[in-house]
Amino acid sequence: MTNSKTTDTTANVPKSTQKIEGVKTPKIPAKNKKQFKSVTDLGNHWIKAYVEGYELLREPSWYARCLSNTSSKLPGHVRYVNGVRTDLINSCWLIGNQAVRSGSSDLMRLVEDYMGKSSLWLEYFLGTLAHLPQINPEMNLEVTVTTNDVKRHSGIIKKNEGTHSVELCGVPCAIHLSVKAILPEGFAALKSQNLDGAVTICDIGGGNTSISRFFNSEPVGEVAVKDFGAEYLIERISCNSDLKALIKQPPSKDVINRSIEVGVKFKKSESGEKIPFLAYGESDLNFYKVYEFELQDFINCRLREVIKQLEQYKLSGDQILIIGGGSKLPLLNAALKKKGFLISANGAFDNLMGLIAEIG
Repeated sequence: MTNSKTTDTTANVPKSTQKIEGVKTPKIPAKNKKQFKSVTDLGNHWIKAYVEGYELLREPSWYARCLSNTSSKLPGHVRYVNGVRTDLINSCWLIGNQAVRSGSSDLMRLVEDYMGKSSLWLEYFLGTLAHLPQINPEMNLEVTVTTNDVKRHSGIIKKNEGTHSVELCGVPCAIHLSVKAILPEGFAALKSQNLDGAVTICDIGGGNTSISRFFNSEPVGEVAVKDFGAEYLIERISCNSDLKALIKQPPSKDVINRSIEVGVKFKKSESGEKIPFLAYGESDLNFYKVYEFELQDFINCRLREVIKQLEQYKLSGDQILIIGGGSKLPLLNAALKKKGFLISANGAFDNLMGLIAEIG
């Protein structure tokens, strides 16, 4: 067997909540503080949120109803005691990594629910709050929301306004919730990038791909939403027979997703040749060729028409900005750069950072 060693890593992606590079770490708010501004970006693969006075939050978009013996002190654990959502009274759930580890048969990821960004918005929002390092007994939260389809989701999200008596990570808390605004994802990204003039933003998310056009920060026309995203690629990879033979077990879509986010490394062979290496999870198994093959299918079967549309807009004089988790897909981001498109350096957080700037 040819000896090789890792010489380069393209990305270092957090698996869950942690300090985000370039964002100053704040002190934890006073225990008696009640008024908080908040921003949420509920993605099909990742939940991103900001609560005034805390570090940014980022958790995988997993949701699970709790088993009877689940500890209430787990990060992401919510018990709904009382409030305007009477349908949730006495129910418990987990959001994030602990949902996966719970063994619940009701485990799901947001990408699996077409209307989940609104119908499960409160469950995900409260579960995200349950990852804060400190839960104050009373929190008045004014929330600005970004979503891929405002018309589809805004009415349902606003129904969650009001008071919610809950236990977050085992701590009793009264949440008074008001929704300040619900903005399209492209608008928030535009703010974070400070782009003027004619701009088209393509957001390649987990379950959706959207195209938004702006002129001097004003929206032009309707947002075009395609009901596919990087999940199509992950699904194809998980069904690939070569990958099944390589790992000798059914592939996990969660592991594939995290592996792709970590990115491609390069190993140097004894002959000096650099070999692209995409590790499956924490193993030494390289599924780069499987990824490369299925990525081409993703481009041909899903993204081709989107890319053609973006090329037409570019010829018309638009700046083309690619954001979303899909903007970081290995090989794809390089191909889009060659077309003269702008690739956000922090595509997964553009919407969140834009909204934080918007609320001041």
